[in-house]
Order: sequence, then structure tokens, then C-alpha cells
Amino acid sequence: MIDSTSSDDEIAIFLQMVKAKAPSDAALAARLAQVLADSGERYSSVLGLAADVASTGGPSSLSTLLCPLFLRSAGLVVPKLGVPGRPAGGIDCLAQVDGYRTGLLPEELEGVIQRSGYAHFVAAGRYAPLDARVFKLRQLHGAQQVPTLVAASLLAKKLAVGVKRAGLDVRVAPHGNFGSSWDEARTNSKLFVEAARMLGIEAFPVLTEGRHPYQPYIGRGEALVALSSIFDGTASPWLLRHLEQCRMLALAVAPKRLCVHIATASPHELQEYFFANLIAQEGSPSAFNRVVQFVKSSHVQELRVFDDGFFSVSMNGVRKVLVQYQATAEQQEHGFTDPVGVILLREPGEWVRKGDVVATIRVVDTKIQQSAVRELSTWICRTSSTPMGVWGEGVTLDE
Repeated sequence: MIDSTSSDDEIAIFLQMVKAKAPSDAALAARLAQVLADSGERYSSVLGLAADVASTGGPSSLSTLLCPLFLRSAGLVVPKLGVPGRPAGGIDCLAQVDGYRTGLLPEELEGVIQRSGYAHFVAAGRYAPLDARVFKLRQLHGAQQVPTLVAASLLAKKLAVGVKRAGLDVRVAPHGNFGSSWDEARTNSKLFVEAARMLGIEAFPVLTEGRHPYQPYIGRGEALVALSSIFDGTASPWLLRHLEQCRMLALAVAPKRLCVHIATASPHELQEYFFANLIAQEGSPSAFNRVVQFVKSSHVQELRVFDDGFFSVSMNGVRKVLVQYQATAEQQEHGFTDPVGVILLREPGEWVRKGDVVATIRVVDTKIQQSAVRELSTWICRTSSTPMGVWGEGVTLDE
């Protein structure tokens, strides 16, 4: 077993061993999670039962932003230790709000929890720092999708901040890191539950369809626009279906006696919890509204579909484009950059005609506008001969 004194070479050897000999080992995942959590400081709230919903990655879902608000409606404490995600992890989106503190000292964390019951923050070298080292080496050595390592990393973060009820949005897709098929994701989720039990954590994974966009707003700033439209009552039916999906994820985690509060939580109530957290972490509702208005006004470039057919979006392709531009921007400036975003105007599976506008995009730097339009068009402006969406898909002999 590795520890904080292990060299990068020793960790790399360990990762290759797990990948080859123990890719699905709940006991090893639990032991590793303990080691990762013990590598830094620990936090445990005295205010009540701590819960959270993590995710296994994948674009367009808002679960890491909305689920904490639902959990707060049930009176649960939500210390959400996150990691930078691509293209639009929860903490990355919140970082777009001027003033929002993404890194919190231990005494600051307690203050935020006291004021709002919910804190969303990055490890910043204090919580499970070995997990950050191991994650970078997993990327380097092709061990990102090893179930034992994924489960250990997820659970280490919950251990580090005292979460006792851990939900998990398992996004099933070819680009998912916890299962590219439903059978594989189901097996890995059982591993997660078993490892969590060994650590004294109750785990509640839920599998969701990640091949298609969960909702139409894709990007860091776009996610904030989605929240705003939920709060002000202008959300589309598509976005509202995703809101209910996130409510379901929170209901799966909460003790049954508290579920009525989640089941009846209104968008206005969710907004109150969201703004309370913004203020507690030194953002503000006005700063949130400013970034929302900026993102909306920046969506001036339309994407039109190439041919008649059923609208089809490659989420993996869109993700790669957004991640590419984010990485390039981060080489030039620090922080959570947000150079490109997408708003889909049609749902996958809808019949469209050649030339119909199916999306708008936001490009901050005019120097990359043409390339961004060209690359995103490749993945968004296509049609298929058969319908494909979360509700089902057609099949032909030539597939």
C-alpha cells in the first residue's frame, strides 16, 4: 500500500498492480480511501448529519450543483469537497461568480457551514492531498477508469469531510469513468457500496444515461444560466426534467423521514439555499446575476444542422472541444477559465430540417471563434437516420 511518503515511481507501480491484478476489489478500495483521507486534515460538522451527491464525470449534468440544494431543504449538512472538473464541474461553475471562495481554511469552512449549512470547496492541498497526487498519476499512467481506484478516490473525499450518506450520480456513457455500459456501471456501483460500508458510510449510487445531454446548457457559465432559469421560473421542459432527476438523486440519499422536504422543495427555496452559500463564500446574488447576463448576451453564434434527419449530438465530442479550449486558456491565465460554451435549442431525437438552428455557442476570444464553430459543428450539426435519445433509439441492419 502507498502512503504520503511514497515516490511518484512507487505510486505508479502500485497503480499498475491494481489495474492488472485488483481492478475490482472493495476491501482494497476501502483501505486506499482511508490512506488518502488520512494524508491531510479532517473535518466533521457538529451541526447535523452530513450528506452529499458526487458524480463520476460527464458533461451537461447539473447534479453536483442542484443536489446540495435539495439536501439542504431536508436540513442536511453538505460539506462538498470537490475537484476541478471538465468541462463544467460544480466548483468550476461557482468559480465564475466574482468573489466566490473556492479554497477554504479549516476555520473558514466551519464558518461557512455555520452560516449556510453548505460549503463547496476544493482540497487546496489540505484535504486528502495524496488523492490529488494519485489522480494526476492515474491520468499519466492510464488508470483513470480502474473501479477500485475510482471508488477509493470518491470515498476518500467523503471521509475527509465527515460525510456519512454518500450519493453517486453514475453517468453511464462510453466516456464515463465508472462504467461504459449499464452492466459494468451496475457492477462498479456495488463495489462502491461495499467499500463505503467498510468505512462506515452509507452509499446510494444511481445510474443515469450519460450518452445524451441531460439538459441544454453545456459549459461553466451556461450551467449558471440554467440555474437562473430554474430559479426564475423560465426553465424549459427539458431542463425541468433534469431538475426532477436531481431531486431523485437527493431523495435516494436522504433518510426517509426527511424526504418529504426534498419532494416538496420549490425552485424559490432552492434559490434561497444557493444564495445563502454564495454569500457565505463571499460571492453575491448580484455577482451571480452579472455572470448570467454576460453569458446570455455572449451567445450570438448560431449552429445550423447540415441535413434533414433526427437531431444527434456527440457528447464525447463536445466535451473534447470544450476541454481543449479550457486547457489552452489555462496555459495563459490562472483559475477556472471559461472560453467556450454551448446552449442546445433542440433535443436529441427531434426531427430537424437542413438549416434549422439547433444550438448557439459562446466564444470569449474572437481569435478562436472560427475554429470553435467548425469543431463544435462537427459534433452538434449532424443528423442520424434513426431517432436516438434518452427515451430510446432506433436500430438498423447497417449499424
